[in-house]
Amino acid sequence: MNFKSTLWITAQTAAGLIAVVYALATWQSSGAGVFLVVLGLAIATGTMKMAVPGIEGCFSTSYIFIIWGLANLSLGETILIAWSSVFVQALWRPRKAPVPIQFVFNLSMAAAATSAGSFTFSACRNLPGGHFAHILVSAVVYFLVNTFSVAVIIGFTEGRSAVNVWTSSFGWSLPHYAASASLVGLTDLLGNFAGRGVALTILPVAYLIYQTFVMHQNRMKQALQRAEQERKHCEETANLHLRTIRALALAIEAKDQTTGHHIHRVQTYAMEVARDFELSGDEAEALRAAAILHDIGKLAIPESIISKPGKLTREEFGKMKTHTVVGAEIVESIAFPFPVAPLVRSHHERWDGSGYPDGLRGEEIPLGARILSAVDFLDALSTDRQYRSALPLEKVMSLIVSESGKSFDPRVVEVLVRRCDELQRLARENMPADSIVLSTGAAVDRGCGPDAGYATGSEERAEHMAPDRFGHEAALLSALAGQIAGCTGSLVDDLAAIALALGKLIPFRTLALYERRGNLLNCRFAVGEEAEFFRELYVESGVGVSGWTVVNRTPLVNGNPATEFGISSSVPSGFSLLSAISVPLESEFGPLGALTLYDQSPNAFESSHLRAMLAVSSALAYRLHAESMLPGIAADPEFAAGTGDVARQIAVLGRSLQVEAAPVSPRCL
Repeated sequence: MNFKSTLWITAQTAAGLIAVVYALATWQSSGAGVFLVVLGLAIATGTMKMAVPGIEGCFSTSYIFIIWGLANLSLGETILIAWSSVFVQALWRPRKAPVPIQFVFNLSMAAAATSAGSFTFSACRNLPGGHFAHILVSAVVYFLVNTFSVAVIIGFTEGRSAVNVWTSSFGWSLPHYAASASLVGLTDLLGNFAGRGVALTILPVAYLIYQTFVMHQNRMKQALQRAEQERKHCEETANLHLRTIRALALAIEAKDQTTGHHIHRVQTYAMEVARDFELSGDEAEALRAAAILHDIGKLAIPESIISKPGKLTREEFGKMKTHTVVGAEIVESIAFPFPVAPLVRSHHERWDGSGYPDGLRGEEIPLGARILSAVDFLDALSTDRQYRSALPLEKVMSLIVSESGKSFDPRVVEVLVRRCDELQRLARENMPADSIVLSTGAAVDRGCGPDAGYATGSEERAEHMAPDRFGHEAALLSALAGQIAGCTGSLVDDLAAIALALGKLIPFRTLALYERRGNLLNCRFAVGEEAEFFRELYVESGVGVSGWTVVNRTPLVNGNPATEFGISSSVPSGFSLLSAISVPLESEFGPLGALTLYDQSPNAFESSHLRAMLAVSSALAYRLHAESMLPGIAADPEFAAGTGDVARQIAVLGRSLQVEAAPVSPRCL
């Protein structure tokens, strides 16, 4: 029991004690017979108990005889009648044994309320309105003092508003008290002609009132049950809605697995920042859903773009930008009761108007989208991605501050600067323990093959080779073809010479050749200034520049070399390579590996370099497959002749180059 409750009980007990002392000091008898009859009726009706909605208390119809006592008996006699009602309610079939302090409080409250009603009736005798009005006023005062005292102690104990407790638990019974006061007035009027014994006629009326209360309570109980059923139904629907959203979020993470708990962190950051802006209920719920679904449009983006460990081309970035529009369209079809789609559509808009897809600026961007944009940026840079490793939080916050007023709402930036450490701590502490891990890497052995049969050759590849205006490139390609045709030793022995010849076409610091072995790529050969970092390196399929190239069977220009060591792995000390160009080594049996060049300059490679790499890849794939089938076959004269055929094709290609190729335009990271 808290201090307020103790103080209120003490004050109530003191008021009741004062009322009893005054009643004893001014005791008057109204006649033993009448008093005993009314006392007996009060005790009888005290057994007609009714529960009070919302609390554990109850009351009985004996209050009718207490009201009769206010108008016809002395204060002391009326207090005794009120106390008899308290005793009967406490001892007759109680739900649980009464607590002593509660019992004392009820006695004190009954004495204080009866005194207030009695004094009110005495004061009203000199006022106009008649006997009916005087009884009605005193009954209302008795009711208010009695019930509000209970509401106050419940409010103090449970931390609720006393007014709200009174309104929900007692307010509905006020009309019954008013009707009972009218009944008492009518009984007094009849008593003037037939004597006070007519008070006995109140008993059947009291029973009727009791039955009315019971019917009212049953209706209330049924209404509460229906409301509870509706609440449970709404709760189940909301939970189903939430599970559907989470399932969609899992689909997003299955598309882009390296983000880990990105959605959880973004939602945590967004909802915490929303508290600082005091968003309305609908706005907060919209932001909560948008934080989960903001990247749902990525389901429409090709996997090769989503997981590319390097910069995107202009065309790839154009495709990537459509995920905001597609995501908004998907969310609109869900028909949320709050505006989620605008936040999904606008979470890549920028404060200065240079964002996409609509070029909104400033306050035109929904506040939820502005919050989502900033916290998404915070998490994206502070976690590992396919194309780069995580940045330190200090560096990330420095970048966010530099973009205040450009990319981000300055008010949102101010909140992030103030709470960034706290936000990351909350995200870690609230990490869901029951996260579902999808079996995206599971191997399924059953199934004899697709109905159409397996492919026997490499997939059709986009035409990367285009004529070039520079004649020297054709000459160098022809020379390179001759170099490859003249190689008759093992592939590893000949690669050093091939790398030397390739270096005349493409400036690079390190060359590595990877051979596919199941789900891993093994670096068979590495040469150059930082070759020691790659020798005997194993790269997982789909990981890093080389792994992505092999899995997607697509060349990659200006990828991030650091990803070769794994997204979450630390880069070796002294590693300084910044860009990579890689081509898959294809055969009719599928990808065999990758040839990758590395350089220390960012964006070091161009489209002409890619053409040279593609030319070399055919010959290298041919020889890599031969060695994997029969070691030493490369020295066979027929194999050398075959390599020469491929080399001659390269030479023909070099002589046919006439028109400049379209450049590959990387995106800014």
